Amino acid sequence: MLPWLVLGLVVVGGLVLGAIVQKAAFGAYWTGWPFGYDLTDNKTLIMFIAWLAACWCMTFTNAKRLSVLLAAVLTMAVYLIPHSLRGSELDYQQDTVLTGQ
Repeated sequence: MLPWLVLGLVVVGGLVLGAIVQKAAFGAYWTGWPFGYDLTDNKTLIMFIAWLAACWCMTFTNAKRLSVLLAAVLTMAVYLIPHSLRGSELDYQQDTVLTGQ
């Protein structure tokens, strides 16, 4: 049950609310793969895929604990990457958006 909750929170917090905030700050809803290289969006996508796979495994396979453990470890690894590393950031000197490549 908890992996489904985590998946729902990643969807709502990361994919929906994150996209809204990014649109307000930088003018684009999604700048990660396949449209760009924003690491924050890509980290969110990786977590979404990991938890989606864990929920799928919990439903259809016997690898319930292993799939949830792998998704949790991957989530912790994603959180160890600094926020917005190589990502979009405001240029306060010019009041424009810089996108890291």
